[in-house]
Amino acid sequence: MRLKFIEAELKETPFHRLDVRTKLIMLFCVAVLGMALNQWKALAFIYLAVLSLAALARLSGDKWKALGVITFLTMWGIMWVQAVFYDAYPRTPLIYLLPPMLVNPSTPVIGGLWEGIAIYYEGFTYGMAQSLRMIAPMTLGLLIFWTEDPVRVLTGLNKLKLPYAVSFMVMTCLRFIPIAFAEAKVTIGSQRLRRYKPFDPKGILLGYGIYRTTVQVMMPLLANCVRKAANMAKSADSRAFRASEERTELRETKIKAADGIMILFFVGATFMVLASKFLFYLSVSDRYTNDTLLPIYWIAHRYL
Repeated sequence: MRLKFIEAELKETPFHRLDVRTKLIMLFCVAVLGMALNQWKALAFIYLAVLSLAALARLSGDKWKALGVITFLTMWGIMWVQAVFYDAYPRTPLIYLLPPMLVNPSTPVIGGLWEGIAIYYEGFTYGMAQSLRMIAPMTLGLLIFWTEDPVRVLTGLNKLKLPYAVSFMVMTCLRFIPIAFAEAKVTIGSQRLRRYKPFDPKGILLGYGIYRTTVQVMMPLLANCVRKAANMAKSADSRAFRASEERTELRETKIKAADGIMILFFVGATFMVLASKFLFYLSVSDRYTNDTLLPIYWIAHRYL
């Protein structure tokens, strides 16, 4: 079975022409920004920037579909769980699934439901931030492996002075991501042949469908991953593969002017965000405050 959405697309686009080291540095910066930012609007901006890179790479329709499904399932599942089970205060109910005061607080076991079950705005935005924090680096990681030759990825990791054994391990793990998606697609197809409906609209909207489908897919998926990992280890060992320090590269890679600009932009933006957050932290913890830094405190509090 040919699964187009896991195959790399080598084209002549501005994103394809970037050096693989530049793309890996961009991925690292996006991951750091995802951990540092708190506001969902800032995280949404980062995700839209990643999507603009995907548009620049002119991905095929199959890859856009796969990206859409992954993004939707990830975002909807996290947002739904956080919106319903958000327990912090203040919280603003948007819709009540179970009206308040329907259950007596003194009732055993279910007395805690006297406040009702609702979809809370704060939980919804918190879930959105958590999902965006996850899917932004995930999308960029998929974009890199959809637009790069795996050999160049391994070469780029070595050029970044990562030990070869670690580079090989990281590259292999990341290569397993699209393979895992392909296995999941095969598993879901097999379940459909047995009249199972993994994407029943009612189940997806109410959340239980996502949980049930995830459980049904994860077991065979993990079993297949373990089997493939064992086969790959035997194959590498039978070919006398050793992660020795002195290795030669078949293809030379060079940093161009466009790469330098992108690295400078991403590293500079990441440094500025981290510095702003750090200064804001020092201020709110009464360790160091300077009136000239008030605009930075305001930006860090409102937008970062």
